[in-house]
Amino acid sequence: MQEDIENKVVVLIEHCSKLTASELRRALEKVLAQAKNGHSQKQTKEAHGRMTVKELAAKDKGMQSIEVNDGSIGSFNRVARKYGIDFAPFKVKGENRYLVFFKAPDADAMTAAFTEYTQKQIRKASRPSILQKLELFKAQVKHPKKEKTRHKEPER
Repeated sequence: MQEDIENKVVVLIEHCSKLTASELRRALEKVLAQAKNGHSQKQTKEAHGRMTVKELAAKDKGMQSIEVNDGSIGSFNRVARKYGIDFAPFKVKGENRYLVFFKAPDADAMTAAFTEYTQKQIRKASRPSILQKLELFKAQVKHPKKEKTRHKEPER
């Protein structure tokens, strides 16, 4: 069985090595044609996720916006990609607030994405800070509690 496989491999390698100039030219023409078609398809492919406001407005109608005072808009990116939402953050000049323009394929996807994002933000806010825990432990090390020891005397 091993010999049969080795013979087939040798025959295949021998067959592939007999390329003529015309076969090579045809193969290269096919590769170039595919590369040319693939390149034009990449240009027509729609972008999803985070984009500029102009790109989002040019995409199609139905753009909505929401005002965000928090600077953690980047964390919304993962949730938006998960639900197929296109969004564009826009910082208002001179103020510490953002407008987030977004489009979703349907209203259900948009509500699901926003509920998941708000739940993540609430969980983050409720978790205690590691730096605060570290400061607490430092204070405990500086001022250790005095342990009360009991001395029992044996009964006679």
